[in-house]
Amino acid sequence: MKILIIDDHRSARRILTTVLSSMAGVEFREAASLDEAQRCLREEFIDVALVDIRLSADACNTDGLTLIEEIRKCTSAVPIVVTASSEMEEIRKAMRLGAYDYVLKDGLCKELIVPILEGLRDRRRLEQEVQVLRAREGAQRMPVGMVGTSAALQRLLSLVRRVALSDRPVLVLGPTGTGKELVVRALHAMGARPDAPLLEINCGAIPEQLMESQLFGHERGAFTGAERRQDGLMKAVGQGTLFLDEIAELPLSLQAKLLRVLEAGHFRPIGATAEQPFHGRVAAATHADLEDLVRQRRFREDLYFRLNVLEVRVPSLEDRCEDIPALLAHFVQQQRRPLRFSSEAVDLLTRMAWPGNVRQLRNLVDRVAVFAETDEVTPEVLSGLPGRSGQGTSREDPLKELVRMVLRMPEAGDKLERLEQAMISEAMTLAEGNKSAAARLLGVHRKAIERRLGRKEDEPLSGPED
Repeated sequence: MKILIIDDHRSARRILTTVLSSMAGVEFREAASLDEAQRCLREEFIDVALVDIRLSADACNTDGLTLIEEIRKCTSAVPIVVTASSEMEEIRKAMRLGAYDYVLKDGLCKELIVPILEGLRDRRRLEQEVQVLRAREGAQRMPVGMVGTSAALQRLLSLVRRVALSDRPVLVLGPTGTGKELVVRALHAMGARPDAPLLEINCGAIPEQLMESQLFGHERGAFTGAERRQDGLMKAVGQGTLFLDEIAELPLSLQAKLLRVLEAGHFRPIGATAEQPFHGRVAAATHADLEDLVRQRRFREDLYFRLNVLEVRVPSLEDRCEDIPALLAHFVQQQRRPLRFSSEAVDLLTRMAWPGNVRQLRNLVDRVAVFAETDEVTPEVLSGLPGRSGQGTSREDPLKELVRMVLRMPEAGDKLERLEQAMISEAMTLAEGNKSAAARLLGVHRKAIERRLGRKEDEPLSGPED
């Protein structure tokens, strides 16, 4: 338990420290003024604040009341008033502002204040246990929209359940259309504070200046058009989850500011002089290769490592194609028509490639609901849909595309010969010089490789048979 003692008299702070030193597992911080207390609360996580109402010799000074109101609004610390009995009216105001309890300096002793703090510590422990139990209970439920029984999906769900119990930053990676946003929602719903806000912002859809204001907030007059003060998502999220979608699109200037939030736990609104604490959890998602962007100096390496404390990779639909029948049934339930996919149609769709992943499959069902003449969906119905933008492609198409790429190459000699040499060279590299292994990769006999390499059959091989 970390206790902040706020009193303008050094002797009063020392007395409190001495009285409470008998408690085990307690750390003390001290502040002699409102400014010092605010700075400490911004920079550190404080469990309990012991607040003197008057923080100067001025009889009209009520900085303690101001501090109690700020503590209740902006932090998770618990304020307790420790002041003189002559200030009973101010004590009543403090209790209305949210003070947990009060102790009078006149008869200060450990028998009065220690039981209050011990009770607070027990209460905090019970709250944490309840949060963990709720998180574990939520972790047993299937997240909404994550449909299927494949091994790849089960591994993903198991990882999500583990990651949800932590409050550290999480980076969700995966191809476009795999459902990264569903994973973030599941992480939040299964976490310790599912009732807290889940706020989302797309880093690539908002101009840089507006993005900064959306994240951090701004003061009135901070820039042209800022006619009133506005809180940003960093404050609005509270102890919830801030979801930064398409994090790879975040401008470098804002990457530095986000890094500061993750390192120090506080942020500064545009135009403000004071920083505010950030108590939420950051979840970021992208389909981009962040490591490659780091090498290109388009994404900060230090921010990448700060975000990638916990990594969740979402499998493509190709890695869980056995879930396609269940996904089709799920998407059909969301339609107004009673669509029925025939077994032949389901089999056809299962054998197709889906570069757009689950989103592309869902789009196909939407297209069927609009354009199909009958509720019975057959392969003929699928082939008769207008356009091809929402449909999958044959799994052989990547090979055809490779062939087309070779044929589109600029004229530079025998393309067939060059392609054959390149394939043999790559196969030998992957097989580490083993001709038999290279032949298996290419689907040919070892002697065919030897002939193409210009070797005689009786020459020794450069590697072992197997």
